[in-house]
Amino acid sequence: MKKKHSLRGILLCLFLLYTIICNAQSIGDIAFIAFNTDGDKDFAIVVLTDITPNATIYFTDDETNGSGGFIGSEGIITWSSGSKTITAGTVVIFTDIDHHTNPNFNASIGSITRSGSFSLSGSKDGIIAYTRTNENAPITYLAAIQIGNADTVLGPFDGDGITLTNTGLTIGSTIVVINNVASPDGGKYSESRSNKTVFSDYLASISDKTKWTTVSSSGDGETLLPYAEDAFTIKNTNWTGTTSTVWNLAENWDNGIPTSSSFVTIPNVATSPIIGSGTEAEVGNLTINAGETVTLNSENSITIYGTLTIAGGLNGNSGSSIIVKGTSSGNLSYSRNLTTNWHLISSPVSPQGIYNFAVTNIATNSIGTSGSNYGIAQYNNDGSAWVYYTTSTIIGAGNFIVGKGYATLRTSSGVVTFKGTIATREVAITITDGTNNKWNLIGNPYPSYISANSNADATNNFLSINTTNINATFQALYFWDGSEYIPINQASSARFIAPGQGFFVNAITNGSTIDFTEAMQSHQTMDVFSKSKSVWPEITLQMTAGATNKHTKIKYITGTTTGLDPGYDAGMFTGTSNTFSVYTHLVTDSDGTPFSLQALPDNEYENIIVPIGFNAISSKEITFSINHQNLPSGLMVFIEDITESKITRIDESNSAYKITINSDNNGIGRLYLRTSTSDLRKTLDIDDFFTNQIKMYITSNRTLRITGIKNAKANIILYDILGKRILDKNFSSNSMIDLAIPNTIKSGFYIVKLETKKGNIHKKIFIK
Repeated sequence: MKKKHSLRGILLCLFLLYTIICNAQSIGDIAFIAFNTDGDKDFAIVVLTDITPNATIYFTDDETNGSGGFIGSEGIITWSSGSKTITAGTVVIFTDIDHHTNPNFNASIGSITRSGSFSLSGSKDGIIAYTRTNENAPITYLAAIQIGNADTVLGPFDGDGITLTNTGLTIGSTIVVINNVASPDGGKYSESRSNKTVFSDYLASISDKTKWTTVSSSGDGETLLPYAEDAFTIKNTNWTGTTSTVWNLAENWDNGIPTSSSFVTIPNVATSPIIGSGTEAEVGNLTINAGETVTLNSENSITIYGTLTIAGGLNGNSGSSIIVKGTSSGNLSYSRNLTTNWHLISSPVSPQGIYNFAVTNIATNSIGTSGSNYGIAQYNNDGSAWVYYTTSTIIGAGNFIVGKGYATLRTSSGVVTFKGTIATREVAITITDGTNNKWNLIGNPYPSYISANSNADATNNFLSINTTNINATFQALYFWDGSEYIPINQASSARFIAPGQGFFVNAITNGSTIDFTEAMQSHQTMDVFSKSKSVWPEITLQMTAGATNKHTKIKYITGTTTGLDPGYDAGMFTGTSNTFSVYTHLVTDSDGTPFSLQALPDNEYENIIVPIGFNAISSKEITFSINHQNLPSGLMVFIEDITESKITRIDESNSAYKITINSDNNGIGRLYLRTSTSDLRKTLDIDDFFTNQIKMYITSNRTLRITGIKNAKANIILYDILGKRILDKNFSSNSMIDLAIPNTIKSGFYIVKLETKKGNIHKKIFIK
């Protein structure tokens, strides 16, 4: 017991130490560089010392009480820095902070929340930045700005101003005093951001009010927006190309290889730079002059922490990754490798004209044609499905919509190239609940990878950010692998969405807005979507007919249930025809939805029986086999065929189960997947009546479906909620019964009673 308490104490100490480290900012680590007291209020800071991941900094327009605290009459903005290090020199902008309901209430990096009345005034107001490990811990003051007509900012409270007594902050370095006009409505630091040798040297310049551009009370602080996001740098370095094309070689630069603190210029010289050999390049600001081109090879990356200016060219090869923290101007050319199969794409730049992509650049992009159709299409969920651009419609097709997905086909393997500017802000795209289905084709809008699920990034991933925007039954991204749609969700290994990659999602009722955020962006080292193998036990069931293969997955995950687990279960893609497919139904509470991925508890292997469904036309020989990994030692996997009264083990090497169907099959009721440490071929009586295999539910067209009754005659009785018998039918079936509900039966709850010679089952259902 003592060892347990000791370990607990050690873990607590480590947690507290981690908390302190993650909030270890001190005086002068940031500085205010802009403010606006008009409209919805804004301000900006520059980071002068690296901020560690998951740090918290508070901003308040309250007054200090002179003894290490605040009066408590004003508001607080709480800034969470995010999961990545914010490097020194980075500018962070806080927009529309007047109220959290403002549509642009946001920070350019990380996230913010607001409490109290945070509302800047141009007269005797200000902002104080500080940290503390908890609400009872001492405050560490970081920086302050005093706005307008201040008297003695280090003296006693004087009305609407802020007092900074005993904060440790100093006028001329960590306090900016803007009082050169009576009531400035806005101001911004307007001096050089690249003329210092260390970041702390900027403090004196930033706190000098003569280095600021201000707008008086007769003006409008909004006119100063948007604030410049150029990084503050402490080293200028220019490309010379003296030795070679290699970016990461000191001899090719006049002041050393660039870092995140560098102001980098690429002039027009004889040898152009290439970022290759696994390089993760970093710059503060990057300017590519006219006549010069920077190339990123596959599996290489560059992060621009400030401003990217492209007067010449920037080329990103397939699988490369580019992240711009600040702003970007000029055109990026980004290429993506495609085979001769159909691919789902999304433009990583804008504006990219569809006509130019398919027709003007046909020599390089090699977009296929068939009759009057081009090999590029949108997906519509009104029933028309794929809508191809034609010789008559492509002329007026306009540009690729950022965040929207498209399908395309090359005539031969090669690259397609997109050309346009880089998105440096959140991208939002509307998805719809269509008249035919809820499927929407969208895609990565950035020339960088973005995290798809929580195994890729615990917080800033596509699924977590958009949980409420995607149908709970289909809470996944659906990628086309060349033969079928593969769902990726929180039950999947770490997945990243490549630049130029499109995928499907399923909308909630009435549609919603999907958000792609800058915080989702990351660099990956190869043009693949999976970074690690699954650690969970899993079974992949494969159905094969000739050369055609289809799959469905079952994963056993702690904490999941036999019912619907949004984000872990994923319904089958139904946006196109599924005449040959395999799937499962939920073990409990099934509503008839077919699932391509089902997550189940990892402690009930002996008790769970999974209904298998498949669609196939008659006279086909079909083979069922599995791949499995991480299953408990000694666990066997079986297929139970009710129609043939067979139990077949399929987890052994080269084992499989074959059937030939004499009529079209479309549904469940015949096959079940079972796991057991006992050999069910010896212990299971196939004629036994298993009530947990019986499934009863209402399909979308008011049909009562009952599956798993095993070659039995059955009587179905329907009662209303008061116990009145309103329907009574006799059936004989080998696997499935479909009973159409008469229109005379009104919407509401009913009780179904299934009577067989081997037992009775009751279930409550709702008829729409």
